[in-house]
Amino acid sequence: MSEHDENLRDLAAMFAMAGLLMRGELGPGLTDMAYDHAEDFMATRANRPERGIAAIKRGRKKKEAEE
Repeated sequence: MSEHDENLRDLAAMFAMAGLLMRGELGPGLTDMAYDHAEDFMATRANRPERGIAAIKRGRKKKEAEE
């Protein structure tokens, strides 16, 4: 695992831990749960094909939508 991948995994674990804390999860296994979620994220990310940047559709203006 490259340094970039390790940093990305740590970042994913940080966000997973924040989500777990907001859900009320507490206890000694919290970091293990966060890293389990991060590992799942990394595995899913590795199995997805590269798609590039997603296109952003321009939204209709409010005035156009009312007509």
